[in-house]
Amino acid sequence: MNAHSLHKDCLDSLQKDGNGKLGLIEFHVLWLKLQKYLEIFKKFDTDNSGTISSHEIRGALNAGGFQVNNTVLQVIVSRYADAEYGIDFDCFVDCMIRLEMLYNMFKTIDKKDTGKIELDLSQWLCLALH
Repeated sequence: MNAHSLHKDCLDSLQKDGNGKLGLIEFHVLWLKLQKYLEIFKKFDTDNSGTISSHEIRGALNAGGFQVNNTVLQVIVSRYADAEYGIDFDCFVDCMIRLEMLYNMFKTIDKKDTGKIELDLSQWLCLALH
């Protein structure tokens, strides 16, 4: 993850008017999300290593409101984990923001709330996370 992609993902997920800037309310929402993500991260970084292991990430995602199947979990680990299968805080935040955006996009398209569009959610997340 780099600062530009995180900045873009944050703006995309928070902005209502599309002006490319965060207003006070949008900044407050971002601040609250970051605090929530930090709390979750600390809870699941049980050894205080500064990373969440790939074995702990499912619990952290669930704590953040995201339930994913094994296929999606493998894609997340593949994208965000380092060589030792650890996910640091920056990558965790990037993952959480991206998941929130993808879930919101899916819900927007799935107007009948069937859990399906032309792709099922697992395929959609796997494709979008690549």
